[in-house]
Amino acid sequence: MSAFRSNAYFELICVAPLGTLGAVNEATAPTDAARLTDATRAARRLRGEILRGDVPPGTKLKLVPLAERYAVSRGPLREAASRLAAEGLLTIEDQRGFRVAAISRADLLDVTETRKRIEVLALRDAMAHGDLAWEGRIMAALHVLDRAPPTDREAFAQHHKAFHEALVSACPSGYLRRFRVQLYGLTERYRNLAAERYASAADRDVAAEHRDLAAAVVARQTDRACDLLAAHLDETAQTLIAAYPHLFGAQP
Repeated sequence: MSAFRSNAYFELICVAPLGTLGAVNEATAPTDAARLTDATRAARRLRGEILRGDVPPGTKLKLVPLAERYAVSRGPLREAASRLAAEGLLTIEDQRGFRVAAISRADLLDVTETRKRIEVLALRDAMAHGDLAWEGRIMAALHVLDRAPPTDREAFAQHHKAFHEALVSACPSGYLRRFRVQLYGLTERYRNLAAERYASAADRDVAAEHRDLAAAVVARQTDRACDLLAAHLDETAQTLIAAYPHLFGAQP
């Protein structure tokens, strides 16, 4: 079984030019990395390792060697782990520290169903409020995703994430968008498991699913777009279950 694999592009196409905000003294201004706390840096690094599968599900975190590898003290590392526990990527064991959240068929189906509800609702709101610039972001994200090398899983993961973010970027509710990001992270480990299956499955054209979804969205076919999004997420879960029966059991 391949390891789990885990957006800068979305930031590039969505962030407005900053020239009107005034000049910044580059010699004295702190870099983004310098402004981050040790806990934030550790959380980002550990999150990435969990999503990629470098730290497999069920692994108990050993804070001392991990703190040494990350070059941080155990205090910030515990804070980072607590943040990831709040995201559902780690579990807290009383008096025993942290463990990477396990995977299961029940959890996969639960998180997929919950993500469907939140993401479809966010998409409906985005379609009600999105303007021409929003449509342009969607088509730009799709264009880049379509051209991601099929063998480059990291590139696909980055641009796939950007595409789904673009779809809901016009949703006015910050809560919905944040919940969607958290659920996307929880499904990322599962979705990346199916990467090899995507490449070999003759019965699924993921690129066509993305193109159909984008076309329905920019055409403002709200019900069709929401149905396509829900089916897209469902199909990913079912593809994974079918591809890895030794993890999730045979299809009922």
